[in-house]
Amino acid sequence: MNKYVLDSYALMVLTQKESGWQRVMDIIKSANNGSVELYMSVINMAEVNYMLARRGKNTPQITSAIQALPIILASADEYIEEVTSLKAEYAISLADCFGAVLAKALDCPIVTGDPEFRKLDKIIKIVWLK
Repeated sequence: MNKYVLDSYALMVLTQKESGWQRVMDIIKSANNGSVELYMSVINMAEVNYMLARRGKNTPQITSAIQALPIILASADEYIEEVTSLKAEYAISLADCFGAVLAKALDCPIVTGDPEFRKLDKIIKIVWLK
């Protein structure tokens, strides 16, 4: 079965219907029909919730819709050592490190459009939204 890790960028693109949102929707539809497994670090989900709260638009409705998606939330605890090593080596955000380490651990691509991930394109697989 195919697996993907969603970066917070992917869910924000989806909620705002920005460039690449249809690709994210197609991946989610594949997860709904059982042909794909979707994962996300709890840290990246917290980042999504934070960004939605800052924007303040329909936050409860959007948060409820996101919680209903077929996303398996991965604990951050078991990846802390790898995350800190990655953060020390690459100048990317801590939240992005959690997503990247999860994708590496699951040996699957991360879905994003965040240009910070270009620094990691030799160590993880990336599905680019833009």
